[in-house]
Amino acid sequence: MHIGGVSVSLILHGLFILALVSIAPRLLDAPQEEPPITVEIIPFVAPPPLEAVQLAEPEAAAPPIEPPTPQKAQKALKQPDGMIHSNRIYSGEVLQRPENAEGLKEYRTLALDEQREQLCSLEALEQIAAWSDVYKPERMVTYSFGEVQYKGNHMIANGAVFWSHDNWHRVKFDCVLSTDQSKVESLAFAVGTIVPKSDWEEHYLTKYE
Repeated sequence: MHIGGVSVSLILHGLFILALVSIAPRLLDAPQEEPPITVEIIPFVAPPPLEAVQLAEPEAAAPPIEPPTPQKAQKALKQPDGMIHSNRIYSGEVLQRPENAEGLKEYRTLALDEQREQLCSLEALEQIAAWSDVYKPERMVTYSFGEVQYKGNHMIANGAVFWSHDNWHRVKFDCVLSTDQSKVESLAFAVGTIVPKSDWEEHYLTKYE
């Protein structure tokens, strides 16, 4: 099963929706119909000034360390580059659901660069949820441990974090967009360790309600 009741902040920095998408827990026995997914646009928040990033502890800038193998993983498998590569794209269908009509309308009013970040953040949350039942991704912040990079139609977020089960988890992802940047064509990601609560303030993180 891929997506549960996810409240996704389309991650305007916060997956667009930041996503947010709620993903309901997977059920072990007879499948039941899942609650509808709703999308919420998070107001744009500028990342901290470069000075703040430069003052971060060296350890904070280190790439995420892969956690233990999840209890349940779907068909998306780790490749030689250490990343989990998508074998299905979810963001398009999530945005087109009737219950997300208002979120989609607001999304379309955003600047193009904000749209692509929201879209990739939403896709990353959906991919994590489909990959493992260990996580319930609810919000993505793309810049907490490093600036987002853009290379052509690639959005590369090596310093992102996502909210799941009352903790921020480190994650990096590479999102490939279509030429007009209106849809995600592929996404690769690697989930890292939980961010200690003692580091939240330094990286402008707070409890997600």
